Amino acid sequence: MRPEGQKILYNIGTIIAILAGLLGMIIGIAASPIFGSIFSLCFILLFGFIFGRTYLRDRKRKQLLANGLKAKGKIVEMWDTGFTMNNQPQIGMVIEVTPESEPPFKSEVTLVISRLKTSFYQVGVECIVRYDPNNKKTVAIESLSDSQEDDYSSVSTSSFFPGKTPQQIEDMIFNLNIETKRLINSGVECKATVKSIENTNVVIYGAKSLNSLVLEITPDNLPAYEA
Repeated sequence: MRPEGQKILYNIGTIIAILAGLLGMIIGIAASPIFGSIFSLCFILLFGFIFGRTYLRDRKRKQLLANGLKAKGKIVEMWDTGFTMNNQPQIGMVIEVTPESEPPFKSEVTLVISRLKTSFYQVGVECIVRYDPNNKKTVAIESLSDSQEDDYSSVSTSSFFPGKTPQQIEDMIFNLNIETKRLINSGVECKATVKSIENTNVVIYGAKSLNSLVLEITPDNLPAYEA
């Protein structure tokens, strides 16, 4: 199911759960004020613990991205929390942060990510983070990039990608860049021939042009193919 459909189902499920909980509290209190009140309190505490922490964590992340100091980071440890939201996994990470004018420090990050991007978050991957110098317990990952060259904030629209907004093109190029780095680190080397090249008319930083290439790949022990 597409993320949009998953989000709709998640929101519907959340609303139904809240309504069912409220109805249960009303019935419980009406039937037995003491037992019903205890049940209601437990429901409120449980609901607040599960969803409140996620809300506060996301709010903190947005505040750091908007106002935090920028620094280089590296993922040095990660784990699966076992929690999912909207069918997307939540992971925990330890980030080693290296500010320009302060000693390095380590901070924990808990993040819900798309299942399509799980391979991007690996131990050893460098990133750009935002942090609060007065509270370094957590940071916000701005991008999985250790270079300004990976910033696509000035991507313009292009007829090569019909119907795509600049933000969608930016996301696509970012994901493609991460996948390229992964293949360079773990892919099998083989010969290839450029069969065609086309300018997409997408310009990055007003100077770098994005091109689309068709390659004929010729592995040693496999049939040739195009990519």
